[in-house]
Amino acid sequence: MLAALGHVDYAVQRVRTVTEANNLLSTRRFDALLIDFDDASGGPGFDLAQLLGLFLFLPTIALMEEFTPKMAVQLVQFGAQDSLVKSDLGNGRLNVALQCAINRAHMAHFDSLTGLPNRALLFDRLTHAINQSRRYSHELAVLFIDLDRFKFVNDTMGHEAGDTVLKTVAGRIRECLRESDTVARLGGDEFIALVTNLEQAVSAATVATKIVESVSQPIMIGSNGASVSASIGIALFPDDAEDADELMRLADAAMYQSKQTGGECYQFYRPDMNGAALRRIGLGVALQRAIRQREFELEYQPQIDLDTGQVVGLEALVRWRHPERGQIPPDQFIPLAEELGLMTPLGDLILEMACMQIAEWKRRHLPVLRVAVNLSAHQFTQADLLDHVNKWIDKAGLDASLIELELTETSIMHDPESAAEILGRLSAAGVRVTIDDFGTGYSSLAYLKRFPLDALKIDRSFVRDVTEDASDGAIVRTIIALARHLKLHVVAEGVETEEQLEFLRANSCRFAQGFYFSPAVPADEVFSTIARLERQWLAPVLDDMRVGA
Repeated sequence: MLAALGHVDYAVQRVRTVTEANNLLSTRRFDALLIDFDDASGGPGFDLAQLLGLFLFLPTIALMEEFTPKMAVQLVQFGAQDSLVKSDLGNGRLNVALQCAINRAHMAHFDSLTGLPNRALLFDRLTHAINQSRRYSHELAVLFIDLDRFKFVNDTMGHEAGDTVLKTVAGRIRECLRESDTVARLGGDEFIALVTNLEQAVSAATVATKIVESVSQPIMIGSNGASVSASIGIALFPDDAEDADELMRLADAAMYQSKQTGGECYQFYRPDMNGAALRRIGLGVALQRAIRQREFELEYQPQIDLDTGQVVGLEALVRWRHPERGQIPPDQFIPLAEELGLMTPLGDLILEMACMQIAEWKRRHLPVLRVAVNLSAHQFTQADLLDHVNKWIDKAGLDASLIELELTETSIMHDPESAAEILGRLSAAGVRVTIDDFGTGYSSLAYLKRFPLDALKIDRSFVRDVTEDASDGAIVRTIIALARHLKLHVVAEGVETEEQLEFLRANSCRFAQGFYFSPAVPADEVFSTIARLERQWLAPVLDDMRVGA
């Protein structure tokens, strides 16, 4: 076998029994497994299923004296990638078979960006480590590592910079561990460190401290520095749990507690974390399923033209109808979707649902109104944003002007130059764009003049106290004057009282929405609500016009 490997620099370790293989695996990592099948199968206590079970995610090649189809099929069924006849190993054939098997296994079981083990390989190693720890009465620790401020780096510096950060962090975590430990990437900015053969729990704290200190060092990307840190949750075997799934769940709960205390630290799991942290984990899993299974509905809040009393548009607001918990408020699942990186698929689903609802109203010959859809900061930075928007507009057969995208002020001010380019493409395609929550993001007037916008929405926090707080009143008047100067419409949201409405009218705010007029209503109630509003608001306006004439 060594002769067949020739000049290729492999380090080969020989074992003669399954027990020896099991012991060796607890201390070292291997790239491949070679089984001299004729020699091994003739030995005492040989169990092929047990052996390949140990090496489940390790590329395996069986070597035989002569080829037997039945045995070759059995080996493949057990997980071997190849079987070779020993007399044919020369001329580099063994090297080729090994390299192909290793490459295939790497593609299947390692993260393509960082080169770390993926979720499947992690769980295999964790299960094996639990079995070893149970057998030899050792402790092990699962460290759930989540990066702080990574989303900010990704949104402001771009995805290439984000990838550089992830690869750098992966290397730093790896350097904090021993050869026999494992670091894996779950996805996004989440990593798992599996630390085995612990003498005491404090050893896990030592490792966590090293990781926190290492990850928090600045990362240079070109001439710019990116700064992230790590929040870590630790769960111990056997003290906290005795199976892989539960250890992961509890480590995640402890990590959430680290986040809640400000990040850049570690927390051991404690039983009293079973409250909000574990509910948040369960809700996160349910949210991913909900997006796949489309458990969401849209409700629509009318926007009123205060000059004419007519309803001129609708804002689409998402609602999650959980099959067991009922309706879950947006203020619970929207922040969670942002934290878990789910706003892009959720936002895409909302845009699709809005477009299809407008198409349904058209099909039923109902009046067609413009519908505003909120766009997350992450969606806004997508390179293919316009393609996504056009896909659903075209599929629904709509005019682009019927869709209005609402962006927060902070999302466009992260990178104003890039924002101007994206907004220009949307405007050229005929899509309306509004800045939502205006007044909270410190926009530069110089940039606002360059952005191709259609409207500004006054944040509800200013409207709420507009008649009681002189500062809020001054801010609202300034926004209205600014919008008029920039030739933009201005919409006040969150109008709840007649006093607020009269202030807005007195200061020439043209459009408004809020509970004073109507809450958001389901699609099948939209047109009855519009009819009620226009009877209520349009008639007095017409009376005023007749009196004036």
